[in-house]
Amino acid sequence: MRAVENVLIVGAGMCGMSLGVALTRAGLSCDIVEIREQLSEPGTGISLQGPALRALQSVGVLDQCLSRGFGYSHFKACDAAGKVTGSVELPRLLGPDYPATIGVLRQSVHEVIASELTKLGVTIRLDTTVKTLTQDDRGVTVEFTKGGPAHYSLVVGADGMNSLIREIVFGPQHQPRYTGQMVWRATVSRPSDVTCRHSYFGPTNKSGFNPISDKQMYIYCVQNLPQRPHWSDAELPAILRGLLAEFGGALGRAREEIQGSEQITCRPVFSGIMPPPWHKGRIIVIGDAAHTTTPHLASGASIAIEDAIVLARLLQSPDPLRAVLNDFIRQRYERCRMIVDNSELLGEWEKNPTAPDQDTVGVIARSYKALAQSV
Repeated sequence: MRAVENVLIVGAGMCGMSLGVALTRAGLSCDIVEIREQLSEPGTGISLQGPALRALQSVGVLDQCLSRGFGYSHFKACDAAGKVTGSVELPRLLGPDYPATIGVLRQSVHEVIASELTKLGVTIRLDTTVKTLTQDDRGVTVEFTKGGPAHYSLVVGADGMNSLIREIVFGPQHQPRYTGQMVWRATVSRPSDVTCRHSYFGPTNKSGFNPISDKQMYIYCVQNLPQRPHWSDAELPAILRGLLAEFGGALGRAREEIQGSEQITCRPVFSGIMPPPWHKGRIIVIGDAAHTTTPHLASGASIAIEDAIVLARLLQSPDPLRAVLNDFIRQRYERCRMIVDNSELLGEWEKNPTAPDQDTVGVIARSYKALAQSV
């Protein structure tokens, strides 16, 4: 007998949908609810490195994601003028037949995983979330914002950084905090000679670009701002072009393509991790609901999908649910804490470039070495 009979997943992002695929493939029943009216994922591109590719492979959707993205196995560092100052080969965790990293539109990854759920017969209830949770030793009774109540062996909050489930169960004190940085992304055309990620290090800002298809790439730029700004959409193109004014080369040329706000996402950078345990009774939070990381190690999606895979595997155990959830925290907490802490540290060094004892390369190398270990 398994630890659970049926599972409610709250949130249909990469983490929640991956959990739905993994549970269904393991023969466990699950329902998924999503507060959004449509499964659209605002944003431009995302970089998925080796651990994320391994995680997507484990739920059977990697090849579909690869077909919709752009794979590469090295990246180049450049000065502000665009001169290449170094090139680094990236490890191919899945062997020579797969790239080390892919750049891909976020929406494409969501569509691939959602399509897999459809094939498996799992329906996502859109425009629906949780109203109340009432649990006892036998399960959790859930009232929804739409439809009648239902009873589940386990409720999983995979509902992101601003998790409703986390707040209902653990209170508002675990909200991630603004780190003092904004991250910009803009979709532009990909020149034929751009075949990997390029990072530009300028006198004021760090920027670069990442290919996401045969025809497109996205520009990224990190901006240091102690107070979170509020701009209108109409202001965004001119602001971003101004931030990129110090750069030449391919980045400087691509800058002139930024004309409309529809090309751009500009988001505040948040960070935070809940102290263990991430569960109370028969309710648990995972992914960004439990650990929100900055983009500096490009590993937020990796550890979120890993959460889904590990939890689905452990829920097949005949052990009592409490023991299963404790085992999940034992396997996941330190790995996720390392990524959250190291990502935030890299951001702090970007904000304070003269701070003593900086070891950016060392922190990145140690982080990726740890992530390369299988889960």
